[in-house]
Amino acid sequence: MKFIVNTAWKHDSPIDWDKMQIGLNEVMSKSVPGCSVQWIEIDENTHGSIAIFPNKEAYEEMTKFRENHRKESTDSGIKLIYEV
Repeated sequence: MKFIVNTAWKHDSPIDWDKMQIGLNEVMSKSVPGCSVQWIEIDENTHGSIAIFPNKEAYEEMTKFRENHRKESTDSGIKLIYEV
Protein backbone atom coordinates (compact mmCIF):
# COMPACT_ATOMS: atom_id res chain seq x y z
CA MET A 1 0.00 0.00 0.00
CA LYS A 2 1.29 3.49 -0.86
CA PHE A 3 1.93 6.05 1.87
CA ILE A 4 1.23 9.76 1.32
CA VAL A 5 2.46 12.80 3.26
CA ASN A 6 0.80 16.18 2.66
CA THR A 7 2.53 19.36 3.87
CA ALA A 8 2.25 23.13 3.50
CA TRP A 9 5.17 25.55 3.71
CA LYS A 10 5.43 29.33 4.20
CA HIS A 11 8.40 31.13 2.63
CA ASP A 12 9.88 34.40 3.93
CA SER A 13 9.97 35.75 0.37
CA PRO A 14 8.26 34.90 -2.92
CA ILE A 15 8.96 31.36 -4.07
CA ASP A 16 11.73 30.90 -6.63
CA TRP A 17 10.34 27.83 -8.41
CA ASP A 18 13.49 27.26 -10.48
CA LYS A 19 15.62 27.14 -7.33
CA MET A 20 13.04 24.89 -5.67
CA GLN A 21 13.15 22.48 -8.61
CA ILE A 22 16.94 22.24 -8.42
CA GLY A 23 16.64 21.36 -4.72
CA LEU A 24 13.91 18.81 -5.39
CA ASN A 25 15.99 17.16 -8.11
CA GLU A 26 18.86 16.80 -5.65
CA VAL A 27 16.61 15.35 -2.95
CA MET A 28 14.91 12.92 -5.34
CA SER A 29 18.27 11.65 -6.61
CA LYS A 30 18.88 10.34 -3.07
CA SER A 31 15.38 9.01 -2.42
CA VAL A 32 14.07 5.46 -2.39
CA PRO A 33 13.00 4.32 -5.90
CA GLY A 34 9.30 4.79 -6.50
CA CYS A 35 8.96 7.97 -4.40
CA SER A 36 7.49 11.11 -5.96
CA VAL A 37 6.70 14.69 -4.91
CA GLN A 38 4.12 17.08 -6.36
CA TRP A 39 4.04 20.77 -5.42
CA ILE A 40 1.01 23.05 -5.39
CA GLU A 41 1.25 26.84 -5.36
CA ILE A 42 -1.07 28.30 -2.72
CA ASP A 43 0.12 31.90 -3.07
CA GLU A 44 3.41 33.60 -3.92
CA ASN A 45 4.89 32.77 -0.48
CA THR A 46 3.16 29.46 0.28
CA HIS A 47 3.27 26.04 -1.32
CA GLY A 48 1.87 22.63 -0.56
CA SER A 49 3.43 19.29 -1.32
CA ILE A 50 2.27 15.73 -1.70
CA ALA A 51 4.95 13.08 -1.22
CA ILE A 52 4.06 9.56 -2.30
CA PHE A 53 6.02 6.56 -1.07
CA PRO A 54 5.61 3.14 -2.69
CA ASN A 55 5.15 1.39 0.69
CA LYS A 56 5.50 1.77 4.46
CA GLU A 57 9.11 0.62 4.40
CA ALA A 58 10.08 3.37 1.95
CA TYR A 59 8.23 5.94 4.07
CA GLU A 60 10.09 4.81 7.20
CA GLU A 61 13.44 4.67 5.41
CA MET A 62 13.02 8.26 4.20
CA THR A 63 11.85 9.66 7.57
CA LYS A 64 15.30 10.71 8.86
CA PHE A 65 16.18 12.14 5.45
CA ARG A 66 12.93 14.19 5.43
CA GLU A 67 13.61 15.45 8.96
CA ASN A 68 17.11 16.63 7.99
CA HIS A 69 15.80 18.31 4.85
CA ARG A 70 13.11 20.09 6.86
CA LYS A 71 15.70 21.49 9.28
CA GLU A 72 17.65 22.86 6.30
CA SER A 73 14.43 24.39 4.92
CA THR A 74 13.66 26.07 8.24
CA ASP A 75 17.20 27.46 8.36
CA SER A 76 16.61 28.88 4.86
CA GLY A 77 13.46 30.82 5.81
CA ILE A 78 10.90 28.17 4.83
CA LYS A 79 8.57 27.19 7.68
CA LEU A 80 6.47 24.03 7.86
CA ILE A 81 2.84 25.02 8.46
CA TYR A 82 1.33 21.54 8.71
CA GLU A 83 1.85 17.89 7.91
CA VAL A 84 -0.73 15.13 7.57
